[in-house]
Amino acid sequence: MPSPFDRLCVAREQLQAYLDTAIALAKEVGPVFKDGFWRTGQFAAGNDFAAIDKMGNEADCVTAVDCHIEKVIFSRLREIYPEHKFVGEETTAEIGNEYKVTDDPTWVVDPVDGTNNFVHHFPYTGISIGLTVNKEPVVGVLYLPILDELYTAAKGLGAQLNGQSLPLLNSPALTTPTALSQCAMLSEHGSLRSESYIKSRFDTFQRLLLEKEKGGASVRNLRITGSAASDLALVAKGAAEIYWEAGPHAWDYAAGVVLVLESGGAVFDGAGWWGSSIPEDERSLQPLNIWKRKILAIRHMPDLPGKPGSGHEIQKQLAADVLNLVEDASYEPDGSH
Repeated sequence: MPSPFDRLCVAREQLQAYLDTAIALAKEVGPVFKDGFWRTGQFAAGNDFAAIDKMGNEADCVTAVDCHIEKVIFSRLREIYPEHKFVGEETTAEIGNEYKVTDDPTWVVDPVDGTNNFVHHFPYTGISIGLTVNKEPVVGVLYLPILDELYTAAKGLGAQLNGQSLPLLNSPALTTPTALSQCAMLSEHGSLRSESYIKSRFDTFQRLLLEKEKGGASVRNLRITGSAASDLALVAKGAAEIYWEAGPHAWDYAAGVVLVLESGGAVFDGAGWWGSSIPEDERSLQPLNIWKRKILAIRHMPDLPGKPGSGHEIQKQLAADVLNLVEDASYEPDGSH
């Protein structure tokens, strides 16, 4: 399956300039992020941290830090690229879903990815800055200030963690699993807490974890970090084989998608096939559309000895195995198209 990047044409020098801008902005707001996380500086005890429910959802929240960082980033970007478009988690929360997704260069920003982690002092939380062109992500920067991890990537320029190429390990240290039972998998329970949603999600988790003799996949482990961007960074790094989720938004993973692809990984549409009316012989992997809120990512897989191209085939097989066990759900796409 062709990479989504194959359809894009942006000059290498321009992509590097976009990437440099995103890196500089992430570093600029890093100290404010740390102050908010540790409740120091302007967010010290007694000041207005303001962790409040978002859109009436008790399982989701927003803080003064989210809003502050997003305003700083977008203000800087508008000065540099006034002709670009902008989609941010907090500004979108204020206006609902009333924005149009276009082919124009569009900065997609989550100022505090993993806000619940941020509020509860769990370190998998950071600043996610992505750029899309023709609706596809081409630049991704994820800065996890508490872990001191800066992930950077752009189309054709590779992916790095603190300047070191991703994935961190190469063959033979980076193995090539051939079954889900050999894989570490990441997912999230999401912020929707209706009984039907929770049942669907946990039924999916049960099938993934259940022993093979009972029809499950017996995945080696199933982890929840509380941050979609961190999940994708872990896949790009090679610390997990698979990330699947339905329901996150484009700002949650626009940057992370570039990290995965540029580290040699693969991404697909995450709509599950479990209980689907599509006959098994007609099911096929679909390219990822970041605005449709369903994602499946597989890390780089080295080719098996003597079998050129086997790594890509194994990525597709593992992806199909996951989709056969996960249940689809309906979500309103991000923005209008």
